[in-house]
Amino acid sequence: MIHYISNDVLILEHIESLLANDVKLKLSEEAIINVQKCNAFLSQDISEQFKEKDINNQYFLLKSYACGIGETISDEVVKLMLFLKIQSLCYGFSGVRLEIVERLLDFFNNNILPVVYSKNTPDDRIALAHLSLPLIGEGEVRINGKVFSSCELEAKFGWKPIQLRNKEAEALLGGTQLTTAYGACNLIKTLKLCKISDFISSISVQVFGINSLFFSEQVQIVRPHKGQIQTADSIRNLMNSNKLNINKVVSSSAPEAFCAIPQVHGAVKDTIAHVRKIIKTEINSTTDNLLVFPEKKQVIFGGNSHTLPLSLGLDFLSIALTSLGNISERRIFYLISTLSTQNNEENLAMFLNFPVLQRITEGILAENKRLSVPVSVESPIFTEKMTDIKGMGGSSAVKCYEVIKNIEQILAIELLIVALIIFNEKSQYDSEIIKKYIKYLDFDTNKQDLKKYIEKTLLFFRENEIF
Repeated sequence: MIHYISNDVLILEHIESLLANDVKLKLSEEAIINVQKCNAFLSQDISEQFKEKDINNQYFLLKSYACGIGETISDEVVKLMLFLKIQSLCYGFSGVRLEIVERLLDFFNNNILPVVYSKNTPDDRIALAHLSLPLIGEGEVRINGKVFSSCELEAKFGWKPIQLRNKEAEALLGGTQLTTAYGACNLIKTLKLCKISDFISSISVQVFGINSLFFSEQVQIVRPHKGQIQTADSIRNLMNSNKLNINKVVSSSAPEAFCAIPQVHGAVKDTIAHVRKIIKTEINSTTDNLLVFPEKKQVIFGGNSHTLPLSLGLDFLSIALTSLGNISERRIFYLISTLSTQNNEENLAMFLNFPVLQRITEGILAENKRLSVPVSVESPIFTEKMTDIKGMGGSSAVKCYEVIKNIEQILAIELLIVALIIFNEKSQYDSEIIKKYIKYLDFDTNKQDLKKYIEKTLLFFRENEIF
């Protein structure tokens, strides 16, 4: 599959396709013209104007920022960073040579991923420095899971280190590609988690014996938040297509962890919709600070690398997702609380471990609450006058990434508990997903191996479309 780099509007589904499939990138004629026109103007007319900024000393500028530490960033995020950097450069406002773009394209198409570190400055410059080091034969790359020195690329692929020229280091260092790549990955994962959460909720409410009127259309229409209405529709449809024949006394009242699912899940979905707009704008933008406008023969230093629009959105997303975990934990608590062990002598050992699972979710929630404290309100003081306020986008994005992993674990525990209850009670059910899931887990309630079941549930999430 080939994706052409152009000025066409990108959407999140394009990003998802790039990550999920073996997509190769190719420059459109439009992109080539954009890059060449901008570079020609900069090379001919501008270098003297910016002499005092020493923009020709590009090699040392790039190297000076390459001081990241900590764990390395995941391959999916680095690959997306490469794509977003290529896309941004090809809008034709950055001034780089076509050679730079083509080499980045080679990295992407050959799955050669620069080693980028997780501990960075409040902006994206350090991460982008490490992303760009292999262009000049420096730094490290990961090929098929193995790390190589970038200087080996010439021997392996015949790629000589590129000598950077006017403004090229500035163009490579400027941008929000780290934060945006994390943000897009976070959104893709979050959208799937919302589907999973709705599905699990539709099973939990039946196991607990919740009146379906809580999810009726007339309840939602008098408070018509879009996400709330969508969630109620989703729960109703899922309950109809995944019916459980469980003898439960249906009450006219219920804990909010069950009756307020449309309101809570819906609020999360409305937050996601807001963040999605931010990410869409960002992936279709040039986010250099130093911008070249060949048509107007201008070079303007602006603030497009500032990550605050992203960090505000991603902080908001972390808070929303933590709420999704909160309501799941409460459902877990009620499901465990109502279990009667008197009819479960055969599987008593397994059911006695259920409260331990609830304690685990409490611990995960405590971590999420810490991670959900907004960092966008922070702005470390720098000695440089030009960097007096920072957006903290990278920090917001990385912690949101961690929140998502935690929510996935909480939902896995909830699904495991309801499935074990269904399995133990030998309930009749009309749900292909539950049938597939129970078969996938291969339950043996005497082994008490809940850890294995949680891990298998997480794999089930990743390998299957829930609905």
